[in-house]
Amino acid sequence: MGQEAQISASVSTTTREKLDRFTESRGLKKNFVVEQALLYFMESRSELPDEAFIPTRIVLGNAAFDRLVKLLKRPPKPTRALIELMRGK
Repeated sequence: MGQEAQISASVSTTTREKLDRFTESRGLKKNFVVEQALLYFMESRSELPDEAFIPTRIVLGNAAFDRLVKLLKRPPKPTRALIELMRGK
């Protein structure tokens, strides 16, 4: 292993607790998990276009939210084009 450097980052209490549980349940060191996560993140961001990353939060106005709820409750039937796409045609 090469030289080591320490970094500092603030994370939410929830994320810290998840990291603690994750590493403890798998017998892993936090340093290892954090470094691997950073490497995977940076690699994916350099290889994929920005459009491939979906934001974790979507903000909708009231009308758009109501429309989305309606579509989720009664989704439209798939179009022929969608069916062909899903079948790989």
